[in-house]
Amino acid sequence: MASQAGTLPLPASRPLLGAVLMCIAMLVVPLADVVAKVLVLDGYSPLQSTFQRMTLGVLFLLPLVWLRRGEVLPHARRPLPLLLLGASILGAITCYVLALEHLPIANTLALSFVQPFFIVILSRLLLGERVGPLRWLIVLAGFAAVVMIIRPAAEGFQPASILPVLSGGCMAVYVITIRKAAGTLSALATTFYTHLASALLAAPLAWFLWKEMGAAEWILILELSVIGLAVQYFIIKAYELAEASLIAPLTYTEMIGAILAGWWFFNEFPDSVTIAGTLVLICCALLTMWQGRAR
Repeated sequence: MASQAGTLPLPASRPLLGAVLMCIAMLVVPLADVVAKVLVLDGYSPLQSTFQRMTLGVLFLLPLVWLRRGEVLPHARRPLPLLLLGASILGAITCYVLALEHLPIANTLALSFVQPFFIVILSRLLLGERVGPLRWLIVLAGFAAVVMIIRPAAEGFQPASILPVLSGGCMAVYVITIRKAAGTLSALATTFYTHLASALLAAPLAWFLWKEMGAAEWILILELSVIGLAVQYFIIKAYELAEASLIAPLTYTEMIGAILAGWWFFNEFPDSVTIAGTLVLICCALLTMWQGRAR
C-alpha cells in the first residue's frame, strides 16, 4: 500500500460500463431533488440538510477510507484544494435547493445546465486552455438560452431563477478543481474529501439555522445521503472508465428523470419555452464537446 499521495494508474477503459454508470446516476439524481424539495418546503435550511447528509456520507465512507488509508489520507497535507472541493459543492447544493423551494424541478435543472459554459470560461482563465471564436459564440448562445428560460422581462419572472445559474457556476469550479487534480486523487479520495470539507464548512451556519427533525425527516436525510454518495461515486467512476466526450452528453438524461419526478410528486411540468431553451442549451453543450474532441 502506498504511503504517500502520487500519480495513480489509470483504470482500464470500459466505455460501456462507464456509460451505464452515468445513466444510472442521472436517472437517480432527481429522486434526491424530490427529497431536498420536500425538506426545504417543510422549512429546513439547505445548509442544515447538506451538513447532515455530508456528515452521514463521511461516516459511511470511514471504514473504506481506513482500509485504503495509504491512498486517501496523505492528501490531507494539501488542504486548500480539498476545501475548494467542499466549498464549491456546498455552494452548488445550497443554491440549487433554495431554487427548488420556488421553481419546478425541471426548470431548476434546466438552468443549471449552464455548467459546461462556465467550465469553458474557467478553463481559459484558470487552466490556460485555448478557447476559439466558435466556442465563445457557443457560450453566448448558451447564455441566451438561459435568458430565454428565465425570461427576466416577463410578468412572472422569479428572482430565484438566478440561483440554479449560480449552482451551475459552483459546479464548474468543482469540475475544474477535479481536473487540476486528475491523476492524483482517486474516486474514493475525491468523494471522501468533498463530503468532509463541505460538512466542516456548513457546520457553523447549520448550527445557527438548525431546526429539530422527527424520525420521518431523518429518514429523508438518510435517503438523501445514500443517493448523493452513490451518485457522486458513480459519476467519478464513469469518467475514469470512459472518455469525457462519451460520458458528458449522458448527463442530459437527468432531464428525463427530472420531468418525470416533478410530474409524479409535485404535478409540475415545464412549459414549451423552458423545453425549447433547454434543448438549445443541450445542443450548445454537445457542440462544445464535439468541437473539443475534433481538436
